[in-house]
Amino acid sequence: MRVALLEASHWHVPLYLDALERSGVEVVGVSDRENSKGAQIAARLRCPLYESYRELLDRTSVDFAFAFGRHVEMPQIGKALIERKIPFAIEKPCGTSAASVAELRVAAESASLYVAVPFILRVGDLVRAMRDAEGALPTRIHHASFRFVVGPPSRYVQSGAAWMLDPAQSGGGCTINVATHFVDLLRLVTGQEIKTVSATMSSRDRAGGIEDFSVIVMTAADGAVGVIETGYTFPSDKVEQREFSFALSSDANYYRSGHDALLVTRRAARDEARAATIPVGLDTDPYYGVFVERVLAEAKSGGRPIAGLREAEEVMRVLDAAYASARVGGAVQTLN
Repeated sequence: MRVALLEASHWHVPLYLDALERSGVEVVGVSDRENSKGAQIAARLRCPLYESYRELLDRTSVDFAFAFGRHVEMPQIGKALIERKIPFAIEKPCGTSAASVAELRVAAESASLYVAVPFILRVGDLVRAMRDAEGALPTRIHHASFRFVVGPPSRYVQSGAAWMLDPAQSGGGCTINVATHFVDLLRLVTGQEIKTVSATMSSRDRAGGIEDFSVIVMTAADGAVGVIETGYTFPSDKVEQREFSFALSSDANYYRSGHDALLVTRRAARDEARAATIPVGLDTDPYYGVFVERVLAEAKSGGRPIAGLREAEEVMRVLDAAYASARVGGAVQTLN
């Protein structure tokens, strides 16, 4: 399989490389319009470097692509791949609005093309551990809250992605960049669509026009309540990059985050102990390698992606509503 990496200065690309090297695929090209990390990555993978994804696609035969790039340009990158009938995985959020992602989804579906989106919590330990605790994903959720606070916006400048601080290029800050994963996770575990959204956002870190703190409150179709708190305010270092904590209440159990563990308190102990601790990896970085292995296997076998553009579109509908709510002081937005 001949694989390309498009716009390789994205900060997630290094998390893909070990898995790509293990997979045995041939990486045939790397593009990097930012002229930052691409040369180093191309040298590691022993492949040509191109100044643009269009140059790469025009000059190289590609069987599969991993697409990154500026959020505002992701729909155009995806469409270039669709025009060439190249299956691909594209970094979330896949665009800067639900409308832009919907347009891309329609094009991909019309071409019957495999497209995966790295909502990596779907392939991580947390979902697996909840399935293990209940035999399936929880059947009914009462409420869930997630807090994921990462390092300051300056880290994007340092990694060669200064465009992340420009809302015209990124679509926003921690909400569109980080909360996406947890909107998807809430939809997954509840099995419900989100019906109402309210949000508050702020920026105290001089992060240009983007928010560096966000709280979103959602209700699902069955009344389940979800709260997502994200930020760019954690004092990251090499030892500790972020805070990730959560709590979730289901009919059967109450779940909480521990230190590399899922803490489970059962409502009806029966023959089991009332409390249990399930080891889980809450460092989300290794999940990207799992994602790479999974999508390559799916693409080779003709399988369906674990998450795709339809899921990305639904997440973006929620985030569009969150930004709309924040602009009017947190007023509740209703989704059809």
